[in-house]
Amino acid sequence: MEAQKWLGRTTFGADYSAIQSLVGTDAEEWLQAEIDKPASLYLSDLLARQSAGENIDGYKHRDVLWDNMIAGNDQLRTRMLFALSQLFVVSDDTAYNATPQIAYYMDVLSKNAFGNFRDLLEEVTYSSAMARYLTYWRNEKGDPATGRMPDENYAREVMQLFTIGVVELNQDGTPKLVNGKEVETFTNDDVEGLAKVFTGLSWAGPNFYQEDAGSQYKRLVMFDYMHSPEEKRFLGTVIPANTGGDESVKIALDTIFEHPNVAPFISRQLIQRFTASSPSPEYVKRVADVFDAGTFTALNGRVFGTGERGDLEATMAAILLDPSVNDDNNYPSEGKIREPVLKFVNWARAFDIRNIDSSREGMLDDTSSPSTGLGQQPMRSPSVFNFYRPGYVAPGTETGAQGLTAPEFQVVNQGSIVSFMNFMTAFIFDTSGPADNFIPDYSPEIAIADDAQALTDYLDLLLTGETMTDEAKADIVDAVSSIPVASDADREKRAKLAAFMTITSSAYAIQR
Repeated sequence: MEAQKWLGRTTFGADYSAIQSLVGTDAEEWLQAEIDKPASLYLSDLLARQSAGENIDGYKHRDVLWDNMIAGNDQLRTRMLFALSQLFVVSDDTAYNATPQIAYYMDVLSKNAFGNFRDLLEEVTYSSAMARYLTYWRNEKGDPATGRMPDENYAREVMQLFTIGVVELNQDGTPKLVNGKEVETFTNDDVEGLAKVFTGLSWAGPNFYQEDAGSQYKRLVMFDYMHSPEEKRFLGTVIPANTGGDESVKIALDTIFEHPNVAPFISRQLIQRFTASSPSPEYVKRVADVFDAGTFTALNGRVFGTGERGDLEATMAAILLDPSVNDDNNYPSEGKIREPVLKFVNWARAFDIRNIDSSREGMLDDTSSPSTGLGQQPMRSPSVFNFYRPGYVAPGTETGAQGLTAPEFQVVNQGSIVSFMNFMTAFIFDTSGPADNFIPDYSPEIAIADDAQALTDYLDLLLTGETMTDEAKADIVDAVSSIPVASDADREKRAKLAAFMTITSSAYAIQR
């Protein structure tokens, strides 16, 4: 049971053999080995395919990401890529030459997943995908004669959404209060000053407005003659007039990174993506302290991190090895609601999908529709605010009544629940695409399908970590028992029905 839950937090899911192989092993050693795995890189793969004659126009990056989520070896790193893509949000519907540009961005997140947050922030800032999305690509310096002002989009969001948030925070993530009131982290003057920093960035080429071939999916280049030469004031920092563009960006990112809000702001959101939708302030503080220290020592003495502030390896170790994560009795609110993408990919991995080629699965082309898909598509958020807000409290729910945040509920409603059921019906019952593609292996379930109770108990372990209620399991047993067994085809029907009922159960919707 604990092995299943661990893999549910650290990977996109696991089949029974993977769960059994983890039993009795050391979590800290497993975690270090996973962190040390080389990163999957998406751009080089896609460009190699293009060189071999394959057409990568459109959204081919989606296919390689789906494939890696389901079958990739670097599972924790890919989970981190997915988590970071929901913090540093871009969307492939605004990218130019979307496939290689977004693939480059996915490489940025993958390479820096367990590096330092300051380095990640810089790589994101100099990425074409972010510059296109938040409109500072070819952002020109101001011109008093025409009244042109630098674009303020990235200046605002890099503070508001990516690093420090809008109010001053205690180390435990709760708002600081002065005379009973929250204190804003920045003003519009700060935004205006910071906006001047992000001027002069464009694709590499002979000049600001002309690019070299392939530069759309490489690091942005600073053209100082288009960078604002003015003095820049923000967050208590002053960059002197006539400071070069790259140096201005460095000073700005250093200033933002050193803000005390960064540790609790980032720590809480990473916790939400891996272990707890509504983490306690104590949990947030423990992780934020590690973010600031840059190192984490596990109970067995293993040390994670370099000792430099912002070390994401140490931060992730603190999140995943926190005592609250494996103690449901003393920390009942520390579970996480599974978002739709995780629910789907967990099914695919649990049933050891074979012949994986997402490009042949039309239903995976765009899963963002809440009425026909999952209501969520990796790398295609509907806005810079992601699919859901980290502080979302769902009205009319038990979690809402307790004041608990539940971001994932923001993409869940009656229509999306029905859509998820229809989506999973197509995949579980093999009607989603070509018959020779995305083939689930139900042989372990078929082998025990004569015994409806044994089948139900097995799937309860495999998919929920034995968290289903007796009533829910009884419903599955009754439904499965209604299918008479005369052949393996009947056993397969039982297996698929039991899988469907488990995956659409409330227990499967919660990751403990």
